[in-house]
Amino acid sequence: MIRIPADHWLLALRTVLAVWLALFLSLRLDLYQPAWAMMAVMIVTLQPVMFTGGTPPIGIIIGRGLARLFGTLFGSIVGLVLIVLFGQQPMLYLLFSGGWLAFCLYWVMLEQDEYLGYVMMLSGYTSTLVSLTAIGTGVEDIWSVAQGRFSETALGIGCALVVHVAIAPRFGSRALPGALSEFLSKAATETLAAMETVRPRETRDARLKALLQHHQQFEQLRGLTRLETRRLSHFIPALDRFASDSLALLTAVRELETALDYLRECDDGEHWLRQLKRQATPLLQAIEAAPDGSPGEHLQLADFVWDEDEVEPRSRTRAELVRQRLGEVLGLLQHGHHLRNALDDPASSKVKTLPRSRRSRTTHNEHFVARYNAFRLFISVELLGLFWIHSGWHSGYLAMMLLGVFTMLFAKAPDPAAVVYQFLWGTIAAVILGGILLFLVLPVINGFPLLAIAIGIPVAIGTLMTPHLRWSLIGMAGAIVMMTLLNLHSTYTFSPASYVNGGLASIIGTLASMVTFSLLRQRSPAERIETLMNAYWRGLRRLMQDRALPNRARLESRLYDRLGRLVALGGTDKALREAVDLHAMALCVWRIRRLRDDIGPRHNDIETWLATIGSRLATHHHDPKMWQTLTDQAQGWVSRLYHEAHLPIATIGEFAMLRQLMRNAPGIELESSNQAERQPSSTTAENPKHAG
Repeated sequence: MIRIPADHWLLALRTVLAVWLALFLSLRLDLYQPAWAMMAVMIVTLQPVMFTGGTPPIGIIIGRGLARLFGTLFGSIVGLVLIVLFGQQPMLYLLFSGGWLAFCLYWVMLEQDEYLGYVMMLSGYTSTLVSLTAIGTGVEDIWSVAQGRFSETALGIGCALVVHVAIAPRFGSRALPGALSEFLSKAATETLAAMETVRPRETRDARLKALLQHHQQFEQLRGLTRLETRRLSHFIPALDRFASDSLALLTAVRELETALDYLRECDDGEHWLRQLKRQATPLLQAIEAAPDGSPGEHLQLADFVWDEDEVEPRSRTRAELVRQRLGEVLGLLQHGHHLRNALDDPASSKVKTLPRSRRSRTTHNEHFVARYNAFRLFISVELLGLFWIHSGWHSGYLAMMLLGVFTMLFAKAPDPAAVVYQFLWGTIAAVILGGILLFLVLPVINGFPLLAIAIGIPVAIGTLMTPHLRWSLIGMAGAIVMMTLLNLHSTYTFSPASYVNGGLASIIGTLASMVTFSLLRQRSPAERIETLMNAYWRGLRRLMQDRALPNRARLESRLYDRLGRLVALGGTDKALREAVDLHAMALCVWRIRRLRDDIGPRHNDIETWLATIGSRLATHHHDPKMWQTLTDQAQGWVSRLYHEAHLPIATIGEFAMLRQLMRNAPGIELESSNQAERQPSSTTAENPKHAG
């Protein structure tokens, strides 16, 4: 027997009460179609449940409710305009309504802001719902349809918000301090582990992926602070800033591991590492054990004290490189530590000392995915519309409505055809259950209490199904389709033929969506991952070849936006490792180019060398021999730069870091076993004073 958690029962209670409230007010106010208000309640409530697996935080419900309100308003206006302009010209209506749907879907696929994308999604398919309902019931009622759609949607949203706020609300922003603590603690743990011992690449990759997931959890909860509470409202600029800094922290930990590996190759590497450990370990252990504790004085790692005549340049370069990377990690961790401590005391004067300037952000947009989804939606709408018009099928407008809704809702799913297949079963069940309610139950009941019970039972069943991944889509589909078909207006008429036609149209519209996704398949997740990886390589080439140097924050955000998509598409650990390695290499190249004024007369030669690398990466980026050649060239630059007396040791360290990243670049590990025997002989052949 399946045990239903108490949280799911509470969710069902809230949903049923909100549906009852919307139904009562709709009938009391004699609105156009009370079922639309109930459908708004269920979509606002149940759609987030599909992603959270339980009661969604109140911030998500508020955000989606407001987005649905504005999206419905804009969509109703567009639907009204479509009917006014093309109500008597069906072919032009098809052309422009399909074009509007395609435009909205293109925007939805590219928009990174969840709520703005939701507004555009609602604007798209609400326009078709309003205009097609008017066509199916009479274009002279278009104003009533548009007004009714918006007013009843607003009513349903309001009822859902009232009930969810009044009955045991769940505030996701309350978990924000804990999520930040977990992220900081894990980052400190990773830093300590990297400093203590050498770990296999597989272990590093798995821990980095786990750290990225903690970052994504923090990002998700951070977005709720704008909607759920005023207590943390003045922290929003600081939280936005640390959202960017946390991305930099992930890369800094990865680069620190590479720099530590590089330092440990020196005979005296552990000697210099112990000095850094003595300074950094107490702070790292404090953040690891108590990330919410009171922060102490800001720690700055002391400069090394050495005799340049006795310490080899190689050791000095690598030790200084580790000091810089460790200092960057500690600085970012201390920023997060101060922010975490301030969250517990919003009235503290320390809040004013937090960094508040938001870093610039940019994203990687998959234009090819957006264009293809817009194209197939437009084609499917036009073809089904032509069939509807030329066949004289009166209920065909319902099929058009569901085609538009489903193709908009599931365009971002990795396998939308499978999603719509589950919706098909929910649609069939809803048609059968809706018929039973309309023709067997509703005619024999009298009064609002019995009507509420008759509606509440299927609503409760659908709500209890939605948190379970296997049944969620069926429950959601049943809610949407049944509320579309039910006629709960006070002027109820017994019309089985009309209902049967509407039910068949709903099933055909769902089938049309499934056929659209099956025949016009977009690129598979594996192909999209390959495209994302190619984007990393193109970004690295542009960074090496372009004269203009991009802003670092924009560079980081673009790369990590791709990384988030890579994880969402199911990228392997190998692909994730390659992406992070390329990210680290890009930042190293960025630092070298930023230090070009310190390089002096060799500036042009180094810029030419980087441009040459960029051109070679165009076709041979997985060639181990090419990377071995580039590693040797980088080693040569390090050796030559040691003789430049005016160069800071930190500048030479960036070239040494680039050499180490190239040595471990994607493809090199494929022949690491073959190179193992040759590495010692080639190393000993170098002058130990100038080895990189």
